[in-house]
Amino acid sequence: MTMDTENRIAALVSLGECIQTYPDDLSEVVTRMGHVNGWFTETECKRMLSSICGEFLQRDLLHTWMSNYQATETQKTIGIVMAGNVPFVGMHDLLCIIMSGHKAQVKMSSKDNLFFPWMKEALSKISPPVSEQITFTEKLENFDAVIATGSNNSARYFEYYFGKYPHIIRKNRTSIAILTGNESDDALYNLGKDVFWYYGLGCRNVGKVFIPEGYDKQHFFRLWEDYRYVVDNTKYKHNYDYNRALLLLNKTNYLTNDFYMLVDSDQLYSPLSVLYAETYLHDADLQLKLESIGENLQCVVSSAPGNTPFGKTQEPRLSDYADHVDTMQFLMQV
Repeated sequence: MTMDTENRIAALVSLGECIQTYPDDLSEVVTRMGHVNGWFTETECKRMLSSICGEFLQRDLLHTWMSNYQATETQKTIGIVMAGNVPFVGMHDLLCIIMSGHKAQVKMSSKDNLFFPWMKEALSKISPPVSEQITFTEKLENFDAVIATGSNNSARYFEYYFGKYPHIIRKNRTSIAILTGNESDDALYNLGKDVFWYYGLGCRNVGKVFIPEGYDKQHFFRLWEDYRYVVDNTKYKHNYDYNRALLLLNKTNYLTNDFYMLVDSDQLYSPLSVLYAETYLHDADLQLKLESIGENLQCVVSSAPGNTPFGKTQEPRLSDYADHVDTMQFLMQV
């Protein structure tokens, strides 16, 4: 690896060590985030910071990751339009740009615009050259390529404005779990993390489970009591009350334990506080159902090789690229 790559890795490792000490100024940022955005509670922010430090900002992990790529020799400016559905969700894209050697021109989400300036300031004390790779803007301009994340609706605008540049444009996605009926209680308990962490707001959150015929759906309710804390969040509770009222109004059958609802449905995208369940008869039937989903999945959780293990959707590795598009490879070719 080049000396520049080694220096960037060293800077990011030091950043991770700084985050783990949870200094007063970072604590103040997290507190302010909770005031600005009611979804970004201290618990959820610290959970994400722990995942970032454990899965991203580790020397051996960064070395292994970067061993698959050749750093670019020409520095370009890469625009990032960040989402704001879960805390620090743009971190992976920003790390990719830093490690590729390019400059990041960042348009933060108004829902998540406090941590990244703190991060840049922390990096300025650790490694000014790395800090200088990051700038913030309200409007992207004079860039060479774009990575933009948003809804299906905003993606149409992104295509219009950024289509003539090299780009990665991300749309709505969701995640599912496939159960066989042979899962241990520990595995199913961990599935609750995939459903409830970050209040179910992320594309990596499981919003639907495929279950075999005859599956005891009450089993979820017995195992997931520890996740009841979500309903203590006023914003989540409002969503729960609203979606329960709709189910009652539409006379839809559902199961509930007063913090989420389980509904039989062949639909893919479930509303917040609702988990969809769809029964399959056999493996061939399941395969047909999965094929009909197309490219709308971020994670598939199951015990099968190659799928995301139970409880790990919210702890992605450096090589777990959003929408299965290799961001680093894209950046090396800009």
